[in-house]
Amino acid sequence: MDLRKLLRSFCYAWRGIIWVIKTQQNMRIHLIAAVTALAMAAWFRLGGWELAWVVTAVFLVLAGESFNSAIEAAIDRIGPERHPLSGAAKDAAAGAVLLLALHALIAGIIIFGPRLAGLLRSAFTAALPDAHCLSLV
Repeated sequence: MDLRKLLRSFCYAWRGIIWVIKTQQNMRIHLIAAVTALAMAAWFRLGGWELAWVVTAVFLVLAGESFNSAIEAAIDRIGPERHPLSGAAKDAAAGAVLLLALHALIAGIIIFGPRLAGLLRSAFTAALPDAHCLSLV
């Protein structure tokens, strides 16, 4: 096993990740959502399967966006002329990212929804006047 070759392959991978972040607005949006989801996971002290679902959803979306960007770059490299198959490939790759993002959104709603609802309920209850005033309503 050639350690230099292995380290070089990691450098290429990091270079690819940096390229996607620098050149793709959607990747930056996904990164903001990922950091938010992971911060919420830490704040709510998720553990076990819930944390695994959040982390998996985050990395699936980021990897999907990377694949999408790679497919788009490869098709653009072929040539500037429009071709139905090129459009179909780009659309299918973008559709895959959309499906992964929907999966992440649904997982987020399932995992964070009840916790956020509890926080809102607590905040709303704390903001209400004394309970005896509610009997007038």
